[in-house]
Amino acid sequence: MEGKIYHGSAPGRLDFMGGVADYSGSLVLQIPIAAKTEVSVRTLDQPILRFTSANSDEFAAGELPLSAEFLRCEDYAEYASALDRSGAPRWIHYVAGCLAVLVKEKGARISSGLAFEVRSQVPHAAGVSSSAALEVATLRALADFLDVRFSGTELARLGQIAENRVVGAPCGLMDQLASAYGRQDAVLPILCRPDILSEPVDLPGSATVVGWPSGVRHDVGASPYGIARTATFMGKKIFEQYVGQEWSHASQISPAEFGDVGVSALPATMKGKDFINRFGGVDDPLSEIDPETDYPVRPGLAFPIEENARCGRALALLEEARGGDAPSALREIGQRLLQSHQGYTSIGLGHRQTDIMVEALVSAGPERGIYGGRASGGGSGGTVAVLLEREALPVLEQLKEQVGLKDRGALPLIRAGQ
Repeated sequence: MEGKIYHGSAPGRLDFMGGVADYSGSLVLQIPIAAKTEVSVRTLDQPILRFTSANSDEFAAGELPLSAEFLRCEDYAEYASALDRSGAPRWIHYVAGCLAVLVKEKGARISSGLAFEVRSQVPHAAGVSSSAALEVATLRALADFLDVRFSGTELARLGQIAENRVVGAPCGLMDQLASAYGRQDAVLPILCRPDILSEPVDLPGSATVVGWPSGVRHDVGASPYGIARTATFMGKKIFEQYVGQEWSHASQISPAEFGDVGVSALPATMKGKDFINRFGGVDDPLSEIDPETDYPVRPGLAFPIEENARCGRALALLEEARGGDAPSALREIGQRLLQSHQGYTSIGLGHRQTDIMVEALVSAGPERGIYGGRASGGGSGGTVAVLLEREALPVLEQLKEQVGLKDRGALPLIRAGQ
């Protein structure tokens, strides 16, 4: 007989500023979106794990047997391998990964089959953390079912473990923290060392942030992201050996410290095998160095150093704008957004489509209520985060038509939560 239904939900997020600098311990600024993912779980009489989605056009259903790997999860690699062998659709790995994490990390025990049903309004592969929303919602539903309690930022950290160790995507903790702890219609400052949260900051006046989807699918597990991440840690090691000093996080190096020294110490690019021969490995367990890949080591290290400073300045401007000259502050933040966008290009996470979109935003300008935007999240397409006045939303719709995006599939603006 099927049992009681337990529920969990979580929103996606807009990466206002910070993005992939999270893996370097940077300050990042995140905003939850209105769209949410909902997960329900109930018991089954059959010894299976059943997964269905209301978004069946994108996510096919699947079943897994309650084998030893899924009951005990003694080893994440073994569990991930069992999932791969099962042939289950990729989205199921996220849900099953959350179950594995609660078994291994929290001592949860499963005594019956389970049925999971997912309903999501969060756009998939658009760079707004559909994966983190799914993880957080799944963990909340399972915690309710299994009577598990979380402390501090444990909920987000368990979601990251599922994505890193089971799914195999080398994401930082930013997305899960934003989904789990963000406040709607406010910027959540996160110092990713690894999970220091500050109070959310309301946007000033009538300003808002929306996501403008590019229509280019984003994948945090794809090679450009992994290359950019690995390049950062390669650059950090080279820089540390050059100056004879070590930092816990790359973003702790100040722009002044990096300066001309960084240009002298680091080549613009370095082949993996040359780095291995000269420096060995890197201090990041999720970075794998391919001997034949060229890595952007200098821009890879420069980006989180500069982005941490940009986020700090943008946060100060947001706080100042609430009691002062908001338009002036918002204009300066727009300039920082453009610099951040250019930084993504420097580390290989840019895309021609998002460049066209940002160029259109710059052309419209503050005079039309558009302060600026940047490629967000993991880049390589996905979504552009746009800072603008609410009354300028029709202007943004006009820009969508001008750059040829109006009639492309699934491209409504992504609103911050209200």
